[in-house]
Amino acid sequence: MRVLLISDLHANPYAFEVLPRAEIVLCMGDLVDYGPDPSAVIGWCRSRADVVVHGNHDRALTYDVPDGVGADMREASSVTRRVHRGLLDEADLAYLRALPRVATFVAGRTTFALAHAVADDPRRYVPLPEAGASVQLAVPSASVIGVGHTHVQGIVQLDDAVAVNPGSLGMSSEGGRAHFAVWEDGRLTLHSEPYDVAATLAAVGRMPVPHHVRATLRDAFENGRRTHQR
Repeated sequence: MRVLLISDLHANPYAFEVLPRAEIVLCMGDLVDYGPDPSAVIGWCRSRADVVVHGNHDRALTYDVPDGVGADMREASSVTRRVHRGLLDEADLAYLRALPRVATFVAGRTTFALAHAVADDPRRYVPLPEAGASVQLAVPSASVIGVGHTHVQGIVQLDDAVAVNPGSLGMSSEGGRAHFAVWEDGRLTLHSEPYDVAATLAAVGRMPVPHHVRATLRDAFENGRRTHQR
């Protein structure tokens, strides 16, 4: 059985083209903001993902609360969020509002626990071990902990579980590459695959945002971005 773990999709459906086939798809949130097509990404998750938790950007869009984004991307986040609200229909918004903060999924004898960052706050930027330990406390029965948020890939061993951050699928720390993780036959692996980033950049170029915001977005998609706390 193959389980695909993805996070931080950021409205960039072009990165989905390189994903492998999997029986189960688990997503650690941030479906919206930054990218050109939130509707396509939400539609993919609604039809393909078995579990999705909300990220700080999903929560900010649906509840109009602070997103905790660093100063370098704060304007791009708020501007594209306004654009995305106008692109999403009520069904998409209801889907985002219904996403849980923490979720579990059982595959065979393995229990997966998912959160965007730490268990009680999708906005907190902390290292993978700390984030994984927070989720493990919330779901002590889990043997695989999935988190996202930082856009930094990693796998660490905790006391009674392994924690994984698959990195960002839609706006990874490596420009033009899609990051994700795969669990198969008890083994976790991290993946970084090139995708058609030129298509993403062209779509960003058509977004109704100011020129300087468009330049910020193009740089993040083309050259990569790691997130950090403000």
